Amino acid sequence: MAHHRHAFNCSVPPYDARKEAVKRLAFIELNMVLMVSGAVALVVFGSCRRYCSNVLFDKIQWMNYFLVTNVLFTLTVGEMVGAPFRNVLFAVWGAILLNTTGGADSFSSYGPADNEQWKSVTAQTLFRSLLMSTLLGYALTTAYGKTILVISILLSAKRIDERAVALKMATKSSLARTTKNIADFMAGEHEIPVTGVPDPTRMKGYNYLVSGDTKWTASPPSYHHHLEVRDCQVVTLQKIWQCDRSLLTGESGQRLKDICLSFALFRLLCRRFGGHPFSESSRAKTWKLVGDGFFSKEGDYESSKEVDYERAFRVIEVELNFLFDLFYTKYAVIFKNGQGLQKLKIFNAVLLLSGCCVLGLLIINLDTYCTNYEEVTLVTANKISVDKVVTTIILVLLFLMEIAQLLLLVVSNWATMLWICNYVRKDTYFMFWPKIIMFCQDRFKPWERKLGQYSLLKSFNRNPWRLKFECLLMFLFSGVIDLPRPGQKGKARIKLPEEVKEAVMISLRGDKKESSERPRLSNIGEKSLGQNEVSNELSWACRLDTPTHVILVWHVATSLCMFHERSSTNSVRDKSLWHMATSLCMFGESKRSPTNSVKSNNFIIASALSGYCSYLVAFAPRLICDNPIVCEFIFDMVIKEAGEILQNCNSESEMHEKILGGGENETIIYKGAKLAEELLQLPNGKDKWKVLADFWAELMLFLAPSGDPMAHVEHLAKGGEFVTHLWALLSHAGILNECPTSHDV
Repeated sequence: MAHHRHAFNCSVPPYDARKEAVKRLAFIELNMVLMVSGAVALVVFGSCRRYCSNVLFDKIQWMNYFLVTNVLFTLTVGEMVGAPFRNVLFAVWGAILLNTTGGADSFSSYGPADNEQWKSVTAQTLFRSLLMSTLLGYALTTAYGKTILVISILLSAKRIDERAVALKMATKSSLARTTKNIADFMAGEHEIPVTGVPDPTRMKGYNYLVSGDTKWTASPPSYHHHLEVRDCQVVTLQKIWQCDRSLLTGESGQRLKDICLSFALFRLLCRRFGGHPFSESSRAKTWKLVGDGFFSKEGDYESSKEVDYERAFRVIEVELNFLFDLFYTKYAVIFKNGQGLQKLKIFNAVLLLSGCCVLGLLIINLDTYCTNYEEVTLVTANKISVDKVVTTIILVLLFLMEIAQLLLLVVSNWATMLWICNYVRKDTYFMFWPKIIMFCQDRFKPWERKLGQYSLLKSFNRNPWRLKFECLLMFLFSGVIDLPRPGQKGKARIKLPEEVKEAVMISLRGDKKESSERPRLSNIGEKSLGQNEVSNELSWACRLDTPTHVILVWHVATSLCMFHERSSTNSVRDKSLWHMATSLCMFGESKRSPTNSVKSNNFIIASALSGYCSYLVAFAPRLICDNPIVCEFIFDMVIKEAGEILQNCNSESEMHEKILGGGENETIIYKGAKLAEELLQLPNGKDKWKVLADFWAELMLFLAPSGDPMAHVEHLAKGGEFVTHLWALLSHAGILNECPTSHDV
């Protein structure tokens, strides 16, 4: 450009060589800015994956993760080392590159596959770091440059070690080893003496471990792990609930204690990934913890008429946040040994922040003009050093990244749990901090809190191979993205209705008088049909070959009932103006009546859960208790059948008329039509929407005990799923893998 020039204080090289050197230096500086910006994005948006299901956001996160940890690092180092010139700021840039090699605290891995490959991932990172350190060590000639490099190598080694331990900790083999002591402890936890009867509302008799369990012993002949819970350093749920100090009283105190409850449950849930048994699943007090303790306020179960369903979900939400952090962040490592490693982490951050400030001051006073032929710098016509500006921007970004990491660290659920445990141990410093943490956590959602939706009768004719652009994308990126199958056209995700949560919890908890016994989910949906006195008419639709058959038949029936409801509403609109006005007035009155409100709630529950269960069949079969391969095959066959049956239909009304007039047929489409006709013909006094709402609520509980826990972990980083929360809740209720997967439905 005419108003810029590149200054060289020494013998001027040939014009072409100078031009190429300037381009190469500008390319290096651009890569540096992109790499640090990407690292900042990983820190800021790493935890956002837990409450964002957008596919584009997920792929951008993956691309950024791949570029920062692999491509940009390798490319920048290669350009710096292979450059035929030198720059006095190469040492600073090399130090910054090394600082980013250990990854962000809030983004240690993209998925469980990275954890299982922790050795190769760590080896590659170490190799790149060592190679860069060696090459820069030879290239740097000044003492200050080598000093900066040495300090950066030490900090980088610490970060790489943290990430390696975090990846290893989330592997199946590591979880099998680290959860064995918990499994052994829970096998004998019920034998710990307790005065009186266990009380789940006060955690009396519930010695579930929270923190401080480091002094394990083992003795023959079983060699099971043993722990003395009376040790003052061991913190259990019972000790936390027995603590009557001011911080743990009132509603805010209950929420703080619930975070510790979530952490204790998280530790128990990890046994599912290690393959260890849930020895406590058959005990009465296990179900009482969920059936009584989760749904009541502290000490208020017997006298309370209202049941706190929201608390049960809040406890599980925080528990799954801990699980997300174990598989996708470094927090489990940072807080592993109490506060020791946490303090070291803060010390490292303070040291790095101080280093940024010192380097910034040095750069301001640094003469970036070259002093010999080999040095190249970028300077504007106004004598402004581009190198200084770029480096300052990078240091500011690095500074902000460390501030963000520290803030995310100290307001995490892990920090809150440790603060409470120290408080119970009588360590009272800075006890205002947990309430500040609670305030910050309330500003963020623990997961997306949405339900995926799918309508078979509206999406069966979806063929992704018809669109040329999509075909091209799938051909080019088939190794990166999952190829959609015919019929896979999802609807927009809907906000999780409060009515749905309450209905599912009522179905789980049942009658308060029966809550002392753990429910069994042996007959799919038939319990709710019996309660609504329609078992004789509709139970045949619960006794099909597989759970997938049941889901799709009831989904088709629900869709047809919804269409009938809309058609009835539209017929009213076709009447005279005065009659419509009168109907609207009557509707306004009825809307205020409790009966109409109940019908509306049942419609919301049935329609939302019908769409969600069919969504699980179409897009996430590993999350339900059926063979995923069988589930996918049945879905593909039903899509093919729907295409053949409805191929000449041009409108929704034509489709429904053809389905309802199909007569006797063994296909899922016509079975759904038969069920819909029987629902529409229920005698007066039996509301079809109540029947459907109760059925879908019970079916959700039946589908949740999936035998593939890793599938739930994968979806935690994609916004989360409602069925995952039910899976965790049922695990703690002692309901594990009770779902049949074949003809014994």
